[in-house]
Amino acid sequence: MTMPPDPCRNSQAPENAGPALAWIARGVAAIFICMALGTPVHAGTSPWFEATGGAVRLISAGGAAAADGTYRAALEIRTEPGWKTYWRYPGDSGIGTSADFSGSQNIASAALAFPAPERHEDPYSTTIGYEGGAVLPIVVKPASAGGDATLVTDVSLGLCREVCVPVSTRLEIPLGPDTARDTTNDKAIAAALAKVPEPASPGDPLSVTGVEIESGTPAIFRFTAHLAAPDSPTDLFVEGPEGSYLSVPALASRDGATAVFTLSSEGLVHEGGTATLRLTLVNGAKAVEQRWTLNTSAMD
Repeated sequence: MTMPPDPCRNSQAPENAGPALAWIARGVAAIFICMALGTPVHAGTSPWFEATGGAVRLISAGGAAAADGTYRAALEIRTEPGWKTYWRYPGDSGIGTSADFSGSQNIASAALAFPAPERHEDPYSTTIGYEGGAVLPIVVKPASAGGDATLVTDVSLGLCREVCVPVSTRLEIPLGPDTARDTTNDKAIAAALAKVPEPASPGDPLSVTGVEIESGTPAIFRFTAHLAAPDSPTDLFVEGPEGSYLSVPALASRDGATAVFTLSSEGLVHEGGTATLRLTLVNGAKAVEQRWTLNTSAMD
C-alpha cells in the first residue's frame, strides 16, 4: 500500500517539475497544513458539570490578552425552570456562590465578579440571587505576560427550588494567545461585566448618603439612598464583616429621588466599636457598590 506524501516533510522539487506557479502553490499549501497540524487550538469552554436543578461550567473569550494584559473568563450557571442560584451572600438562607483559583497555573490573580442580583421572597425567607441562570465574570491576570495559563476553579454554590442542592466541583480551561476566539462567550462575558455594580461614594447620583442606628434590641439600621432614576425600581443589599449573618433590608419609604431602607442589626459581627458594611444599591438598570463604616459602640 502506497502511503500519501507527508506535506510537512522538507523535500526538493521533482526532477520533472511542472509550471513554477503550480509548484509554489503546492508549497504554500503545505506550509499552511503544517501550521494547522502543529498549532493546537484549545476550547475556551469546560464541559458542563451537571447537578440536580442545573449545571455549571467555565467559559472564556479566548484569544490574546486584552490591552491591560488580562484575560476575560466567566463562571456560567445554568438553572432548570423554577430553579434559582445565589449571589455571593444568599440572604436569609441558601448557599452563597464562591470560587477558589489557587490551583491555577501561571496566574497572578483571578477575581470573580457578580452582576447585580435580585431579591426573591417566599413565605419562609428572603434570599438574594439569580433566576434563569447567571454569568459571573472572572478577570484573570497572568503571572507571565503573553504566556499560556490554566484557570482552575474550585467552585461552591447552591441550586434551589423547594430544597437547596449544594454543588461543589473543580473546573478548568486554558488561557493564552493560542486559544480560539469565541465571539459568543465574549459577548456573554461583556454583557455580564456591564451589569457588575460600579464603585460609588456619598453624593454620587446613585448612592447611599447616610446610615443611622436606632437604639433597640436589636438596633435598627436606617439607610438613606439617593436614586438616579426615581421612577425605576430600587433595592439595597447589605453584607457585614466576615461571620455576619444579616437579613435583607426592607424598603421603608420612598419619596421622589430618596429611598429609605431598614435592617435589623441582629447577626452583625462587630468588634472594637466599628463595623464596615458592603452596600449594593440597585436602581433600574444601574447598580453601585459602597463601603460604609459604622460606629457600633452604642450597640454594645
